[in-house]
Amino acid sequence: MVEAFIDVALPEEAAGAAYEIVKNELIAPFSDFIGEKRVREHDWSLKARIQTDGEVVRETVEMAGGDKKAVLVKGPGVTPTKEQTREMLALLGDDRRPEDLSKLATGTPNGYMRGHWLVKGNLERYETPGVAGLIEPALPDYAGAGKIDVMYLDGGRAKDGFFFILDADCDVRVDFNRKTVREAERLSAGSAVYAKVTRRADIVSLCDRAIEKGDEIVFMSKYTVRPELDGEKKKIYNDRREFHGLDRREGNQGDIVDAAFARMLTRPVERDTTVLVPDPSYGPKVAAVLNAAYACGVKKPVGEFSVCRFSAGKSEYGGLNQVAAQDGEYRLYVGKREIRIPVKAGDMFEEMHYDYADADRYVKQVFRQAALKRYDRVVFAFDESDSYDVPVVRAARAEALKQKKVEGDDFLIMKPDAAAVMMFCAPMPGGTCYAYDNLWGDIVSDAMDLGASVASVNSVILLADGRVWPEMGGAGTAPDLLNLARKEGFLRYDPIPVIEGMAIGFAQAAAAEPENAKLKAYADALHAACVNVLKKGIATPDLVSKLRSAQRTGVDTASFVKAVRVELLTLLGLQQQAEDQRRVLRETMREIR
Repeated sequence: MVEAFIDVALPEEAAGAAYEIVKNELIAPFSDFIGEKRVREHDWSLKARIQTDGEVVRETVEMAGGDKKAVLVKGPGVTPTKEQTREMLALLGDDRRPEDLSKLATGTPNGYMRGHWLVKGNLERYETPGVAGLIEPALPDYAGAGKIDVMYLDGGRAKDGFFFILDADCDVRVDFNRKTVREAERLSAGSAVYAKVTRRADIVSLCDRAIEKGDEIVFMSKYTVRPELDGEKKKIYNDRREFHGLDRREGNQGDIVDAAFARMLTRPVERDTTVLVPDPSYGPKVAAVLNAAYACGVKKPVGEFSVCRFSAGKSEYGGLNQVAAQDGEYRLYVGKREIRIPVKAGDMFEEMHYDYADADRYVKQVFRQAALKRYDRVVFAFDESDSYDVPVVRAARAEALKQKKVEGDDFLIMKPDAAAVMMFCAPMPGGTCYAYDNLWGDIVSDAMDLGASVASVNSVILLADGRVWPEMGGAGTAPDLLNLARKEGFLRYDPIPVIEGMAIGFAQAAAAEPENAKLKAYADALHAACVNVLKKGIATPDLVSKLRSAQRTGVDTASFVKAVRVELLTLLGLQQQAEDQRRVLRETMREIR
């Protein structure tokens, strides 16, 4: 009888098409090993999220989170722009406006999922076991790169910012013009609270200075996830472009900060470029890493490494972000303290916080993951001089003391920019776990493979109760590949993140059913089969040229998955079925470049 269910939040676009191939070839035919009806699918598409106003996300998370043996495997989904949301509403004949919908319908479900009280999950990305050694990373050459000038808001987080580390348990809430805009939440002693105003005039001035330089501009912000903060900054940028007689750059122009940062790090540009980062927190960090990389180059770590992101609290993506619709006053209530923050219409206000218990749990998870992987050290990339980071630093030292770990040897505490520069430009020998905050960790972890391949990185959520929920992140939804598939008649999407996400899910289910030897054998074999196919030099076009194999064959998505099926059957001892499928593969394999 099935006890540990696998709930799949279905991926969208090209990732969704790849999942269907994986399901038909690698899951459905193996029900004797997996168990009937173990996999439960949930439609998290933009269409379904709008139709249910995000309730499908809540229902799935509570179903899986409330079942202590369940595993939720999340596929990549669309984080829509307002234009995409309007288009879907029109397609559905729905007369609501995007702003009428729940954030679970129009935003990314990630923050809700990781911050849910049943989950309280922090994110880890790590190199896929057995895969990294098969790939020859083509490290970027910066010799012919142009000059880069990273421009960002000055003053850091402290400018127009307010920090609090609670000395006792208390409630925290935010009002605007006497109406509550952030409901009261109880936080424990030692917790961090932060609020800041970004003045509209400062963003206008920054954009004007960048535009007036005349360079090509790479704009970087997180406007899809923080539309009321970074989204407003992008709108201001486009308004200033229009004011200066330039074209607007609406929609996704490759300017979402994590993707743009990874691209500039791994594919140096030849022309002189201004990198415009309208944020005083991650802007200086982007500048530090890009300047170091363009000056000194990057190096691939010799040992294994991972990035653990502090993503369980209501910090950054879970924070309150608002554009003031009128002149007024925000009031931040921290226990009995009242802080009045005047704003002008158009100014951007943010408030975020995390509980000390979340920081303590995160630190324990980081040390645990490093121990499980037998890493040599942990690097906590948190700034002791930044009040908002202090509770994490305190938790790290307190836990290290309990575990008798030595600072400077077993673990280090470094400023976030310095840690990232070391990670990319001067990695330490041996295995290292880098612990970052959520937003900067998101930006850095998107580039951790240094352009080698999305196949070399796994992404998992570390739950408070010890469970691990995998993601199929990888190449994202890749809508362009789906459009290309409609023209070519075959799919080029790399399915390895989908296969690996499911393999981790089955492995977690097997751990919850320790007597189920067949399920464990299947989970182990699914991962090994994928690695074996790569060892034979077979991969999709994005990866095949990077394989170290002497003989390399580029294939479409379906052919790669069928090759994995042959290896899976072989590893499970089903030789006749393996031979039958090998014959099918020979007849149907599509070689492509």
